[in-house]
Amino acid sequence: MYSVRNGLSSKQLMLAVICILTAVILLATALMEPKQVATGEWIPLNEAVESAFASLDEPIAEEVLQESSDIADANHSESIAGKTTGLAPKENEAIAAEPPAPDVEPSKAMEAMESTAIAVNDGRLDINRATAAELDGLKGIGPAKAQAIIEDRERNGSFTSAEDLLRVKGIGEKLLQGIKESIVARP
Repeated sequence: MYSVRNGLSSKQLMLAVICILTAVILLATALMEPKQVATGEWIPLNEAVESAFASLDEPIAEEVLQESSDIADANHSESIAGKTTGLAPKENEAIAAEPPAPDVEPSKAMEAMESTAIAVNDGRLDINRATAAELDGLKGIGPAKAQAIIEDRERNGSFTSAEDLLRVKGIGEKLLQGIKESIVARP
């Protein structure tokens, strides 16, 4: 039953031909099928990601920033008026400021001011105040490492320097050097 030419039996040759034909048929079928849209479970996730990025594009607590600017301007103008007239504001006088907008709660306003303090000064991310989503945005940091950073921060306290990230499992010298210019550890 062996062929003299190539040393294969006719059964082996037939099996090889059947395998090749099956592969060609499967490939042709896969290429001819219309592409299907991703189903159910990805849609809510995509919507959540889009809404998270949309909130980053909006100005953060613009009312809060405007109020602090107005108060600073009022204080500055009062100090100038006090210097020119020789009168200082009385101790029991309160500086009149507009109340916060009803749709902004004080706790949310403070959170907004803290989150703006993260990137306002020099554009670097404060690893002591950053959320998991913000940490996840760093090059080489995924959701698992971002969560590990937050857990380490909660367990061991604030980071005193960027090098303290080396105590987090999964972060080595190479990764730290890649993100060091993007982060800061403020007290």
